[in-house]
Amino acid sequence: MQELNEKELSFVARFFRRGLFDPARAWKRFRAANALRSGYGRPVWGYALACACAVALIGLFLFTRESRRWTTTTVAQTVQELQLPDGSRAVLAPGATLSFHRHGFGRRDRELRMEGTVYFSVERNEALPFEITAGEGFIRVLGTRFQVATDETGTRVDVVDGRVFFSASCPETGGIVLTRGKHAELAAGAAAPRFCPADSPNPAGWATHSYQYDNTPLTDVLRELGAQFGCTLSTADTDRRLTGQFEGEELDEIVFLIEEALGIQIEINTL
Repeated sequence: MQELNEKELSFVARFFRRGLFDPARAWKRFRAANALRSGYGRPVWGYALACACAVALIGLFLFTRESRRWTTTTVAQTVQELQLPDGSRAVLAPGATLSFHRHGFGRRDRELRMEGTVYFSVERNEALPFEITAGEGFIRVLGTRFQVATDETGTRVDVVDGRVFFSASCPETGGIVLTRGKHAELAAGAAAPRFCPADSPNPAGWATHSYQYDNTPLTDVLRELGAQFGCTLSTADTDRRLTGQFEGEELDEIVFLIEEALGIQIEINTL
């Protein structure tokens, strides 16, 4: 034991320097080091946090921009049917264009833009209205069947079933509500749409393949069918009137049924 104590004293005597093991001095150094870390450490973490937030915000912006991107369908020369993500159906006439949000349609919104002539069969959703911007017109429905057509003269709406709100592109200016069989037009530059007679009894017949007539002059029937099928129809019995509903995509079949119902002959002339 005495030998061990002598070794310890020898070590202390060899390496001892005044102030080398000063506890007070060591404590000051410790406080200074922590003060330095406190002064510069926190801002570094702050910068890192700010960068992380910035990256998150940029990611959110890019995701939002991607989700709000419009997808567009344009039809050239043939009729095209389009199934929308919410289950609704759109039938585009030749030359029509339809756009909607690529992601979120039917979940976040049901907003569309269109040009030309499009027939819609809309799935009902009272919590998420179906809204269309068409030319200078604005259309809002919950669930119904209708047609919208636009050109340089304005925007036209024909309702096959249900109720449709129709206004100028700024709904706050006021609008009208169309019901089954009603037709309305918004002239280019006009402040609001107006009710008026439709050009034909079944403006959406090209898409629905359904033609309904109620004591309709036969001349109007033949004019409509000829326009729908791209031909001219004529008969010697121009004073007749027609009541009935006809379904189908074949003109020959529809003409045969009309001839049988009225006891007449109709001539089909292709253009």
